[in-house]
Amino acid sequence: MIIIKDINNIEKTTSNNCISIGNFDGMHMGHIELVKETVRIAKENNLVPTVLTFDQMPEEYFKANDFFRLMEMSDKYKVFEKLGVEQVLVIPFDKSFSEINENIFIKEILIEKLSLKYLIVGKDFKFGYKRMGNIELLQKYSELGDYNLLSLDLVKISSDKISSRDIRILIKNGKIKEANQLLAVPFSLSGKVIHGEKRGRRLGYPTANIEIYKSYPINGIFLVNILFEDKKLFGLASWGNKPTFSGIDHVLEVNILDFESDIYGKQLKVIFIDKIRDQIKFDNGDELIEQMNKDKKTVEILLKDLQ
Repeated sequence: MIIIKDINNIEKTTSNNCISIGNFDGMHMGHIELVKETVRIAKENNLVPTVLTFDQMPEEYFKANDFFRLMEMSDKYKVFEKLGVEQVLVIPFDKSFSEINENIFIKEILIEKLSLKYLIVGKDFKFGYKRMGNIELLQKYSELGDYNLLSLDLVKISSDKISSRDIRILIKNGKIKEANQLLAVPFSLSGKVIHGEKRGRRLGYPTANIEIYKSYPINGIFLVNILFEDKKLFGLASWGNKPTFSGIDHVLEVNILDFESDIYGKQLKVIFIDKIRDQIKFDNGDELIEQMNKDKKTVEILLKDLQ
């Protein structure tokens, strides 16, 4: 699969393309069916099955309230390839692109630059400056013979009638298991291990502090998988503002079970399996240790159920 991480780096694609467009964040069933349809139509018409997506996403550029990614780009690429996509084109959503005229997007980018012959999008797809472009405008260009158009209702395609926004609400409310059942891959977060206050080590539960670059509307204690190099480990993750201590910084700390190696500076991927409880403010360290012991027992029970 060809991945072009910035379409500004190409003047014109060399192939005629069948393209679907979207964030594809989380790759729920509606997204999957959209991509499958793109691959099917491409093969029927001797076109290249292509996905046009965004990094950063529009919601990130506009700093939408409580928005966070459901899927890392690397995982998204793997799902695209598995579904038969042969080409992924990435638009960096920045100030310039946010102000693009909807007609210019169709004529200069889709038709001229990307050699569009067949377009498949969701019925609610909007584009261009102030989201002035819509399915009706795309249909007008299609009727001129520039390309064929198919629009799908992504929410109705899914038997659960779910959207990426709904999945974020599930995660925000701690319903990790329910959210993961609707995602192509479980919700995860990657980051580098940095030095922390080493308070967990003094409490008997050493933690890896994961560097994250934004605050998430999520808090609690979670059962997680940790991917580190060629290892897949289990652990307990604390995500939030450490209410017993500072109560200010939003941090992700992971206690990796049965693991003691030095991993400072290493990249970890934390995969969220289930929420154990909310974060709690304790009066002292002894109360916190007692609760952490209970959390570990809870994890041991959950792990037996997973085996």
